[in-house]
Amino acid sequence: MLTDNEFFFQSIVSNLYYLWTLRGYVARIEISLPSKYDSYIKKSQEIAKKAEILDKKVAEYAYLGLDKKIIDSEIIITPYTIDLELLTNKLFDINIDTTITDKINQVQVGNINPTKEQVQDMELINNEAKKIANEFIEFATDLYNKVNNQEVFTFFYNTINLYLIEIAKTYQESLERLKEKATINPSYVIDYQYESTLRMQAIATFIRGEIDPIYKDIFDKANNFVIEYRNIISEYENMTMTPNNQKNMTINSLELVKRLKLFVEECIKKLLKKEIYFISPPTTKDNMLTAINFFIFNLEELIKYNN
Repeated sequence: MLTDNEFFFQSIVSNLYYLWTLRGYVARIEISLPSKYDSYIKKSQEIAKKAEILDKKVAEYAYLGLDKKIIDSEIIITPYTIDLELLTNKLFDINIDTTITDKINQVQVGNINPTKEQVQDMELINNEAKKIANEFIEFATDLYNKVNNQEVFTFFYNTINLYLIEIAKTYQESLERLKEKATINPSYVIDYQYESTLRMQAIATFIRGEIDPIYKDIFDKANNFVIEYRNIISEYENMTMTPNNQKNMTINSLELVKRLKLFVEECIKKLLKKEIYFISPPTTKDNMLTAINFFIFNLEELIKYNN
């Protein structure tokens, strides 16, 4: 059972990461829809606004101080976030609120000892977050079905909707665990690692599909990661689950995802230097990087715990 301090801290981290992620991807949906689909555009804006408002509430608590390892892990914002947000605003004439990024950049290292009232407020925030996640899942599922039935067209692969739905479902599971104040068990760890590994493969696949084919080196690197992840997923599916096998798989996953991180950072740097071109908004690469950082953070925590 989680203590109030653990519940409060884990709620801040989970909400900041997932609300930030949903905001970024809802913005992608908005700018990837032709103007004729006005109802979907308005709905995406509505969800983004709800996530933004709640994100600001959570950020207010984060300003009280966060563990240094959270700040250093760059699971919420990265060194490239502001530049990618500004570039996206410029290219698509939308209004991603960069003030939240500025404020989170100013978060100080510290330990939060929440009051009873603050814990209760966080419980309310988590309940509201679950409603937003539910709303997003319904929206993305409807959009996926309409695109699949050729009733709606989007300027991104329909598979991305499935990817986003799974992220939102993981968010729901995290919020449910926090509601029960349950600690992490081995079964949860195995499922999390497997699902996150699938997402890392998806990230490599999306980069491969979004890069202009003229940049063959980026395409080939992304393709190599797709193959490596296909192999490690096969290992997961055929592995006999023992503590030692799981530990080795965690170490192997960490080594691979750290290399993927370097590759995504390479893509971002080249993008900002105008050296490569993707058929996707710049902020999507930052969303990919925070997802990678979040996986790295959790794998490193698991390794420490098992040692």
